[in-house]
Amino acid sequence: MKQKTIVISGINMVEGGIFTILDNFLQKMAVYSQNKEIKVIALVHDKSKFNYPNIEYIEFRKAKSSWFLRLYYEYFYFKKLSRKINPDVWLSLHDISPNVVANKRFVYCHHPTVFYKSTFKDWKFDYKIGVFSLLYKYLYQINIAKNKAVFVQQNWIKKEFESLFNIKNVIVSKPEYVEKITAETLELEKDKIHFLFPSFPRTFKNFEILFDAVQLLDKSIKDRTTFHFTTIKNNPNKYAKHLFNKYNNQEEIQFWDTLNRDELLKLYNSTDCLVFPSKLETWGLPISEAKAFKKPMLLANLPYAKEAVGDYNSVSFFDVNAPEELASLITKFVNKTIVYQGNKTEIETTNQLNNWFQLFDFILKE
Repeated sequence: MKQKTIVISGINMVEGGIFTILDNFLQKMAVYSQNKEIKVIALVHDKSKFNYPNIEYIEFRKAKSSWFLRLYYEYFYFKKLSRKINPDVWLSLHDISPNVVANKRFVYCHHPTVFYKSTFKDWKFDYKIGVFSLLYKYLYQINIAKNKAVFVQQNWIKKEFESLFNIKNVIVSKPEYVEKITAETLELEKDKIHFLFPSFPRTFKNFEILFDAVQLLDKSIKDRTTFHFTTIKNNPNKYAKHLFNKYNNQEEIQFWDTLNRDELLKLYNSTDCLVFPSKLETWGLPISEAKAFKKPMLLANLPYAKEAVGDYNSVSFFDVNAPEELASLITKFVNKTIVYQGNKTEIETTNQLNNWFQLFDFILKE
């Protein structure tokens, strides 16, 4: 059997959920490629962050320095590189369909702002979100029809892509969460009930609704609760600084530095309930992570959250523009009077890919 060469491109996946996707993908690919006639080449921002066997790494340290350089790599340099490597499969894990020469080309799309209408707050604190909301539709469609298949994370996005780009080869490939849990915990106040919102500070993550909900709580509830926010403290991000300066003086709010993976898992294990109010996600990885720890959840009443949580009893949903709804759910949770709505999967899943191994089989099949 002739050896097949696969190129996996993830040069822009350096933080938050998108880095987790790349890391999980390469971890599984290292296992999958064992004892197979497969050569795997991963294009990454920093190869020191990966130590998985059976994978050759090519580093692009400057990829995040400017969008002009990123586009140069995607539409000019990668074509030259692909001719040198001569891959059987080229899979772009980060939205853009590059100019490359390969027997089969695939793209994995997970940037949500193509569906987002930017606000003044977005332009004020993170102008890139505003730019992306305007331009990503056009970046997505460049070369998209040249792919053998276009992978998306959820069914609602598949329907949007089919309509938006007039393509029929969109396949749902769930971002398999490599389930790693821990029995270890962090030292938190034992007489408090702890809520967790783990998210990188982006304006569409809807932090304000949780802060507003906290302000609506009765003092007796505030005194019994702590709300934990990761990646806010000591973060140079403009929006993170704004949140820290505005809300850090509240006793029931605890901001954390960016935690490494092991510390974050300990925090999941130490807290009592996940709150996830984001207005826009292509998956919502914290939902999968909290589910692995069997934690109760209060989630945005949006399609992505219901699809991500799947079949689950200990979950209720709230309007992303109604802090009073969230405050009511928090109060009931603290008083142990909450009656969960629960969630059941109502989506046809016959043709979707449910883990990375299924995706690998798909891209390598003749």
